[in-house]
Amino acid sequence: MTAPHEFSVGALHGWRGVLLGLAASLVFLFAGWQDVGPGPDLTSSAFWFLLALIFSGSVIWLGIGAGIWGGALLGVAFFCLETWLIRRWWQRTQPE
Repeated sequence: MTAPHEFSVGALHGWRGVLLGLAASLVFLFAGWQDVGPGPDLTSSAFWFLLALIFSGSVIWLGIGAGIWGGALLGVAFFCLETWLIRRWWQRTQPE
């Protein structure tokens, strides 16, 4: 007997998985941006930024594995954009 609401990895397959991964990456990027401040402790923002980059990487992995080359390229674009934004925000916190 199987459970009526069995989880399927196929639910995150295809463009739905790509878009959900990119949405999660943006949420984590926004959370890290809120934590960036002039204080010396940037641990929480680094955690959120790391999660954002991991989710962008997982979108790339999903796109390549599923043969969705547009999704993989979109993941690469998001990864590069996030890396640029993180470096920019991080440099603003450093004293000159």
